[in-house]
Formats: sequence, structure tokens, C-alpha cells
Amino acid sequence: MADQNEIEKIVTSMREDICDHLCRFPKEVPDQDALEEICAECQMGKYVCLILNTYNAACKLQVAAETVRNELVEKGDWYDALVESIYGYLRSTDGSVPWHQMALELADQIVGIEPYPGQGAKQSSEAGDVVDEF
Repeated sequence: MADQNEIEKIVTSMREDICDHLCRFPKEVPDQDALEEICAECQMGKYVCLILNTYNAACKLQVAAETVRNELVEKGDWYDALVESIYGYLRSTDGSVPWHQMALELADQIVGIEPYPGQGAKQSSEAGDVVDEF
């Protein structure tokens, strides 16, 4: 178990606790072969796999997000534009939008699917700064 990552240790401990202390079959079925047959059909293995798959997917997403962030930081202006886009969206919200919907709208804004609510046309000032047109 020394080579398992932290989530595997936690899930293994959880599974052992459930199987050894909460499951009724180890106390009721003395025959080891019959018990192994019951355990093979148990849903616990499916749940452990779902937990580990979800954890692994989240780790991959985090790595991908860090890669994108690092590439944007290297580009400088692109990262600044992303930050400005997020700031503009958050500034335009009034707090009444549910978090999930806000996240979807923000993601749409970042990838350019649709403008955030209240987004006006942009124009350049004489100093070259981008300003909102009212």
C-alpha cells in the first residue's frame, strides 16, 4: 500500500471498514468461497471505481487548467485579456444568478460563445485604453 496515492489509501480504508464492520455477510457466511462469490457481486467495487475515476478525472482537469494558465501567462497579453474578461463579467452581474449558471455564462464569455449580460460595445479612447460605450 506504500505506492498508493492518498485517495487510494482513503478509499481502501473506507472499503475495509465497510466490508469488515458494516457488512453482514462475513458474520453470516462461514464458507470463504461462498463469501467471495457474494463479495464479487457487491456494488462496493463499482462505487470505489467511480470514486477513483472521478478523482483521476479531476486531477487531469487540474493539470490541463494549469497548462492553459501557464501558456496564457507566457503570452502576457492573452492572460491580461482573460483576467479583464472575467472582471468585466463579474462586474456586470448583480448576484442574483445561481453559481452554476454564472459559471456557465462566464465560461461562455471566456471562449466567446456569447457576451455577458450588459456588455456594451467596446471602443478605444485616445490613450489607447478600452472603455465601455454606454
